[in-house]
Formats: sequence, C-alpha cells, structure tokens
Amino acid sequence: MKALVAAGVIALSLCSTTVAAADSPHAAVRNFLCQRALDPPARAVSVQAVMRPLPGTQRLSVRFQLLMTRKPSGPASLVRAGDLGTWILPADSTLGQQPGDIWKVSKPVFNLVAPRGYRFRAKFRWIGSAGRVLATAVRLSPVCWQPELRPDLLVRSIAVRSIAGEPGENQYSALIRNAGASAAGRFEIMFAPGGSLAAKTLTVIRLDPHSVVRETFVGPLCAAGSAPSVTVDPAGQIDDFDRSNNSLTASCPGSSG
Repeated sequence: MKALVAAGVIALSLCSTTVAAADSPHAAVRNFLCQRALDPPARAVSVQAVMRPLPGTQRLSVRFQLLMTRKPSGPASLVRAGDLGTWILPADSTLGQQPGDIWKVSKPVFNLVAPRGYRFRAKFRWIGSAGRVLATAVRLSPVCWQPELRPDLLVRSIAVRSIAGEPGENQYSALIRNAGASAAGRFEIMFAPGGSLAAKTLTVIRLDPHSVVRETFVGPLCAAGSAPSVTVDPAGQIDDFDRSNNSLTASCPGSSG
C-alpha cells in the first residue's frame, strides 16, 4: 500500500477553531480514533460524522477532508486519497426527510506518513427542494499526532587514520547511529575498499534507539576518486524509515573533499 500523499498547502493550522453555520445538535463529529503504529499501513485516523435534518431537508450530504501538518502549529495541507474531498450522500435517498432521522457515517484513513499531525474537517450540507442548499456547517476533529517509531540507521562519520609500519594501508573507523525511536535488530555493516577489492562485512546484533556503535576496518590507502565507503544494512533487513543516509564515502586526509 502506497503512503498517503499530501498536496495543496493551505493557510490553515491544525489548531484552527470550528466554524458552524447550523445549530450544534444537527452536526457533530464523534468517535475520533488515532491509531499509532510502528508499521506505516497500521497507522490510522478515523472519525464519525453525525447529522440530523433541518426543517425542509430533502437530502443530507457530508464531505471529509484530512488536514496534515509537519509541525503542530505549522500550515496544513490537504491529503489526497480515496474519496477525501468528495460529497457523500446516504444510500437511502429519503434519509433526512423525517425530523427524527439520524445519519451516521464513519471515515477511516490508513497508511499515514510520520512524523505528521492529522485532523479531519467535516463539512455538512442540508439540501432542500430543487437542490437548494438550506445550510452548511463545518466541524473539526481533535489532532492525531503520528510519531515515526521505526529505527533509522545511518553512517554518521568515517575517521581515516594511518597505521604504523603499514604505509599502504589505512584504518577506517565508522560511527554508526540509530537515530530512530525503536531498536534495530540484527543487521550488517559493509565496508567497500574501492577498486576491485572484495567488500568486507560484520554483524551488529542490536542497536538501541539514539545509540551509536563504532566499527573499525583496515583497507587500502585512502585516495580521492576511489575512497572506501561504508554501508549499514546493505541487505535491507531493517525496516529503516530513511535509507538515504545508510551509506557514506570516506573523506581522504589532504583531499579537497
């Protein structure tokens, strides 16, 4: 399942207040659920819209929008997925014509990107005869903050040192960090010496969140253009939420890089 994509930044914070054009008993959002999870497809937010008719109502309709922000107080964007933003009508076309009618419709959204904040905006619409809009109302749900819980392995630095009595070799000390919020289980670190030399690997049993481990390799003399590199978890054994920082090439002493 693909992660949700947000587009169209709008000048609205998740801290916005509710705007209503109809009496409170006729429109409400309830049963708000914020499900946090390590696995992105299990992350979810849902809400239920409850709607009662106004005098003269012939049809009821509601539209759900999901607002997403990177920071709790920052600008929000609209999430584009499924039928978000589409007007929904009751399956029973007569629902809403009787004063005691109640329409309840739930809207869940899964596979949420993290870290992000999410909030539903439900717009209610009462339609009278000849399709005339009698009134509208807007309700906002509470905010669902989704933290990123997966590990994030990265190669933070590679220190290059000379080896006494070995003019053709260098020692490469790689600092590996888990910047994520959960521990990373068994994974490998690969040292690629450069050129036609075979890569070397070693295994790390576990790396706790916000912890570091230093591993040292011996390789050929560091030379610009063919400097060795270190890659953490080359086989993709860990559900690492950011793999763009998993590799680093050594900076050779005396080189402009």
